Amino acid sequence: MNYKAKTDWMTRVSMLVGIVAPALIAIMQNWPWMSLASLLAAALVFGVSYPQKYETTADALIIKSGLTTRVIAYERIKGVKPSNDGRLEINYCIGNVLIAPQTAEELTEDIARHCPQLVKRGNELVTN
Repeated sequence: MNYKAKTDWMTRVSMLVGIVAPALIAIMQNWPWMSLASLLAAALVFGVSYPQKYETTADALIIKSGLTTRVIAYERIKGVKPSNDGRLEINYCIGNVLIAPQTAEELTEDIARHCPQLVKRGNELVTN
């Protein structure tokens, strides 16, 4: 099943201003090298972070963020818990990752169906 990432307008605006403002200054000051640097920075930021989506398959949780894809096998997941800022923290064998699905509860339930080693405690999934 596919899940979209949650993004807020403040994040979008701050990223846009942080990229557009230096580019406009470079254009107004006639600094072509700075304009190029701004375009490369924009490509890097958006290439690494957008689009974001999460997918549950038969074998793994797949986290897609821009050009990167992280595959976490269900048997490696040790816990899922909500963070203070509305994201989900996925703990697995080599560390943890924070994700921000639009429907965190629905994704947590989906992961629970695929992970028999986890039990639900409140709004968290913990090792049995």
